[in-house]
Amino acid sequence: MVSKCANPACSTPFQYLREGKLFRFEDLEILADRSRPHLVGERKTARRTEHFWLCGPCSLTVTVSFDSQRGIVVVPIAMPLARTAAAS
Repeated sequence: MVSKCANPACSTPFQYLREGKLFRFEDLEILADRSRPHLVGERKTARRTEHFWLCGPCSLTVTVSFDSQRGIVVVPIAMPLARTAAAS
């Protein structure tokens, strides 16, 4: 169950779905096993779903991602480069 923002630097409690972003990850064990080639074919059959929530302010600057070495991580959102008038 989601109880607070997934950003470790934030302590905002989860109260409403109308603010922020909700993330769903399935089969985290299978994703982790892909990083270990010797375990290919030894996948678990049980499906597991986990949910993570970012509060409104955090969801503007970070996102939730899966890293095969570290598991679920919060990473900065890549900001697009602003076009300058001189480049047009």
